[in-house]
Amino acid sequence: RSAARCPAHTAISIGETRISYAELLQRVRSLAQGLFELGVRPGDRVALMLPNTPAYVMTSYALLRIGAVIVNVSPQSQGSELISILRQSEAVALFALDVFLPGLYKALDKSPIKYLYISSVQGLEKKLPVPPGIPLPQPLESLFRTPQESTAGPQPVADDLAVIQFTSGSTGTPKGVMLSHRNVLASVRQSALWMNAAELPNAGVLCVIPFFHVFGMSIGLHLTIAKAYRMILVPRFDALDLMPIVQLIEKERPLSFPAVPTLWAALMSHPAVTKELLSSIHVASSGGASPPEWVQQSYRALTGRPIYEAYGLSEAGGATHASPFPQGGALGSIGSPLAAVKAKLVDPEDGAREVAVGEVGELLVSGEVVMRGYLGNDELTRKVLRDGWLCTGDLARCDAEGQYFIVDRKDDLIITSGYNVYPSEVEAVLAQHPAVQDVAVVGREDRLRGQVVIAHVVLRPGLVATTESLLLLCRDNLPDYKVPRSVVFTDRVPRNPAGKTLRKDLPTAAESAS
Repeated sequence: RSAARCPAHTAISIGETRISYAELLQRVRSLAQGLFELGVRPGDRVALMLPNTPAYVMTSYALLRIGAVIVNVSPQSQGSELISILRQSEAVALFALDVFLPGLYKALDKSPIKYLYISSVQGLEKKLPVPPGIPLPQPLESLFRTPQESTAGPQPVADDLAVIQFTSGSTGTPKGVMLSHRNVLASVRQSALWMNAAELPNAGVLCVIPFFHVFGMSIGLHLTIAKAYRMILVPRFDALDLMPIVQLIEKERPLSFPAVPTLWAALMSHPAVTKELLSSIHVASSGGASPPEWVQQSYRALTGRPIYEAYGLSEAGGATHASPFPQGGALGSIGSPLAAVKAKLVDPEDGAREVAVGEVGELLVSGEVVMRGYLGNDELTRKVLRDGWLCTGDLARCDAEGQYFIVDRKDDLIITSGYNVYPSEVEAVLAQHPAVQDVAVVGREDRLRGQVVIAHVVLRPGLVATTESLLLLCRDNLPDYKVPRSVVFTDRVPRNPAGKTLRKDLPTAAESAS
């Protein structure tokens, strides 16, 4: 529909390359024909191990067009995790960048992959010998064919499987979330209703969040296409060198910029970020975690607009809650449920009892966005999908105005000497220290107390903080049982592509330095 409405508008912008909607549609049809002639049929699973590139956009829409199923794979997946994902999904083909070939060659002989197609960046396929048992890599360009409507195959219907989205959550074991076309469309439609910014023709969306993550796929890819906006593709970025992002904003003047809190924090600390630079961005959104208070305050002071906080999960096809547009919400709030979502909070121990206003409970959501279930795991599906509700595993509270606040993951709760400690409470206090750039709090097993609180702290470049000063800040703002028993200074907090803290990847040893 977007190509019919705006054929000459730019669909994809990457570097100096511009691809129009008419050209993108033609390329998608040609690629769909090539996939069909290869033998890919409705219901077949095809893995995409690609960053934000034209290849990802074209391949994903070509697969959806013929009713095949996208299996999103993070380029960081390798070894046993990659083998597990490919086996669980029963993927018949894999699309990747040639720079990933060395890692793929160590895994593909143990997978069901029959076809391997690559987008060439460095021409590595010409230099690396292909090991036995590995499909010979073919260039993506070789798949394009002249579309033949008579052989296009049946069109997918709403409840057909569209995407298998692997997520580890807090368990560390990848689970395949099954999303139907209905799930994906419902997520995109409700986001389009929420984002009722002034319709600027062919406005830009800065696509830094990877499309292989559900946040990037829903907000960066599908919503942009639905609005006939312009995808400004960023295949990769370096958090230590934000000048390329700054230059892109200056050159492309995006209307929308969905990002994770760590990127917003880095931008708001960058000397080149000014009111003028950010003036085009009318929809600055953040997901994965809550941005630090100083980031929100700095952004609003500079632009007069809020960063819109959103909350979502793979199991719901993207966002379920967002701050009200255009006024924004209370600091730390994820806003209220979006149009296709109902939500409630229940007692974590007694799922049948809804909690009172202001009381902490487990967040449950329902609606057309909720997944079909976990691939090949009926037991876990039954545990998470109960009576039409998706149990998110996140603890939250709701105020009298209907605004929700995420407190923490149910699995991240620290119980010390019988008291409940939510890591986010302690993190919020430590983030107030002017030298603290990032922080994550975890529990460590303790023989006397059950668990004790450990803080992992990243300091701002050039600034200093001692263990004593950080603990004093906590003692001044928290009861004693919530004060960390030790502080670990580190150079980074591990996070997934959506910005969620990977607490399972944090060491719990009681090392500390000052």
